[in-house]
Amino acid sequence: MANKSRNPGYIKNDHWVVSQRSGKVIRASEARKEWTGLIVAKDEWEPRQPQDFVRAKEDHQEAKGIVNTEPTDSFVTTGFTGAGLTDIPTGTF
Repeated sequence: MANKSRNPGYIKNDHWVVSQRSGKVIRASEARKEWTGLIVAKDEWEPRQPQDFVRAKEDHQEAKGIVNTEPTDSFVTTGFTGAGLTDIPTGTF
């Protein structure tokens, strides 16, 4: 008659535990503790996401070195005197 027990035999210092994720009964040597504190089987274990350790840098978004002043009016004076160009008026634009 075959042994119907789940216990394949005694292993010293290797007790049975229940996986807190799947509910499977496993040996303590086949269990691991996750960063969440759960005791799970080796095939169910997941490492912590590396993005959990990323820290944001302080971001100053103000513009530095720029002075917001009203533009000044600038006038350009042109004169067309000399060289026979006497009929073109001079003026301020």
